[in-house]
Amino acid sequence: MLDMDLAHISSAAELLKVEHPHFGRIHRPGFLKATIGTVTGTTQKAAAIADYSSGMRQTVAVQIDPRNFIVTIASSYVLVTLKEGVSRHPVIHKTWKPVGQRKGKEVTEFFGTVHTYIDSDGLKWEHRFERTPHEDELIAFGSSGVEILIITLESIYPTTAPDLSSVVISPSP
Repeated sequence: MLDMDLAHISSAAELLKVEHPHFGRIHRPGFLKATIGTVTGTTQKAAAIADYSSGMRQTVAVQIDPRNFIVTIASSYVLVTLKEGVSRHPVIHKTWKPVGQRKGKEVTEFFGTVHTYIDSDGLKWEHRFERTPHEDELIAFGSSGVEILIITLESIYPTTAPDLSSVVISPSP
């Protein structure tokens, strides 16, 4: 795999060549899990994708509209696809297992509900949602426990994602 600047990515093929613990990792679930996940999972467009693996914030694929990234979150896998033309290419597809859930007064104001997962590579993910008026987020952590990938998901609320201030993003039909 090549180490590339994520800001200048222009296609799914380039993104899959990046040396990154999340992008380019394709671990498809079995047919039954994929079918159940498709029915029970949630699918949203991304509003912003930021990578922190270099220690600094880097917007992923600046020239690609983040809404071309479609994120499906199911209890047994996460799938991130990049829409190019009429097709979608998986750029992350990992099996994972739920390992925790937090919801309540102590986390609601900032985090809302948090589901925690461990993926097939042993890396931690958090899905933060029900955070009105804040956006939902899918956050991937590196092996050191530091946030390295933050996918801000499309919302009907004004977004506070960096570089997207005061933009209202509507959910897809």
